[in-house]
Amino acid sequence: MTTVAIKEGVIAYDGRETLGPTIIRDDVDKKIKHRGRQFILCGNVDQYVPFMNACIDGGSDKDFQCSGLMIEDGVVYEVFASAVPCEYEGHPMAFGSGADHALTSMDLGLSAKEAVKMAARRDVNTGGKIRTFKI
Repeated sequence: MTTVAIKEGVIAYDGRETLGPTIIRDDVDKKIKHRGRQFILCGNVDQYVPFMNACIDGGSDKDFQCSGLMIEDGVVYEVFASAVPCEYEGHPMAFGSGADHALTSMDLGLSAKEAVKMAARRDVNTGGKIRTFKI
């Protein structure tokens, strides 16, 4: 899993990759370019490609174990299990195993990057290098 947070035009996400209870790496760049869009996802990595394809193609009947953000032509979309993109409305948002910690942190005034750092303190599936980019 991972933690992805967005607030005030900044997206932050961690670099931890796990396999069960084992940390594999802490420097994974989870920003994925696929069919002309960018994705920052969390969830089942094995489902990423079919999930991204379903997001681009308008959704799916399958219930994917993925969520996150899709960026297309500068527009940010929230994407969830059904893979139906929903335009992001500008409020603080978080996805992944540390989402609750990140959302609470942003509610208390922290930035998206600071929120992911706080999530990493409490969520074992969040950690490592934290990357950000501005939309």
